[in-house]
Amino acid sequence: MSTDPSVPSLELERERTIQVLCAHYGNDHLTTQELEVRFERAYKASSDAELRGLLAGLPALPPLPAQPGVTAPLYALSPTVPPSEKRHLVVMSELKKRGQWVPARANAVRVIMGSAIFDLREALLTGGETTFDVTVVMGEAKFIVPPGVRVEADGFAFMGEFDDQHSSPGVDAGAPIVRITGSAVMGTVTIKTRLPGESTLMAWRRRLRETAG
Repeated sequence: MSTDPSVPSLELERERTIQVLCAHYGNDHLTTQELEVRFERAYKASSDAELRGLLAGLPALPPLPAQPGVTAPLYALSPTVPPSEKRHLVVMSELKKRGQWVPARANAVRVIMGSAIFDLREALLTGGETTFDVTVVMGEAKFIVPPGVRVEADGFAFMGEFDDQHSSPGVDAGAPIVRITGSAVMGTVTIKTRLPGESTLMAWRRRLRETAG
């Protein structure tokens, strides 16, 4: 087992670099392809100098209000009051909610022989709690949440799967809450955590590195 004292600081620098890259992506300083390439290089970097090189040449980020010593969260809050309730009905079709969208405080999701994807990584969440009451019959519903959001999931599956794979280490007490409940009958409901712009493969590699560390 390695006892190199530089490893913890390198991992912290790697995480900081990834968050800064995400911020540049959110400010349109990087394309999705450029972000993926720099993520890949960040995972393979073996020194602070290599990580710093990934930020070279990028423009300055706009200042963000933050408390001293607190890392800026990777979620965004809605500047307007969201709808109190919204219904999503998907029957033998596909629904995708991505990019900057404002979920209602209470969302009823019904998927019958179809597919629904709710990507919350760039969604404008409201402070407090956002709920999704999900019923899936012979279909699938996928939820993708950014780090820093607290997720509370409780579901029932019959000949199907209700799979909560999200991870939220170090979530701030004032972070938004996403509550996902419901059932999957001969269908699936999955909940995963991914960084903005991060593909499934990149998220898998990141989790491997976090586990190994």
